[in-house]
Amino acid sequence: MLEFQIFVSKIADVEVMLFMVLLLLVTLYYFQYKKDFYKILCISASAMFVTFTLKYILKVPRPETIILFEDSYRFPSGHATMAAIVMSLIIYYSHKKVQNMYLRYFLYILGASWFVLVSYSRIYLHAHVLIDVFVGGLIGVLATVVVMKVFRHLRYY
Repeated sequence: MLEFQIFVSKIADVEVMLFMVLLLLVTLYYFQYKKDFYKILCISASAMFVTFTLKYILKVPRPETIILFEDSYRFPSGHATMAAIVMSLIIYYSHKKVQNMYLRYFLYILGASWFVLVSYSRIYLHAHVLIDVFVGGLIGVLATVVVMKVFRHLRYY
């Protein structure tokens, strides 16, 4: 179980997830999906800005019982923020683009499961406590909702 939780935590690492977002952004821009490019760029940038600003303003230390070495502060969880962004985008685009109801619900469950799995792994490894992943997830979801609403009201998007 420990090895699996370490694996999940490593693949959901903020740097890895930001790299994946960067690849997605390059692909979207290349294929001329500029609206989606700008939406996802704004969501990722704003959510991570809020997360890291809170981390370095509040400077909440990690638990002493942490299993993995982490050199940043604890609150809020950047892993949970990125996982919530992924979950929110999967749900948003599934709702918008997927016609098959069963596939759409499967994707909803897949997105939510990703968030729960990443959040649980961070708590299991003693890198965070529940409030850290809750607030990180809240930041990711709120960033997605706010940016999508803003873009919906912009004339050119």
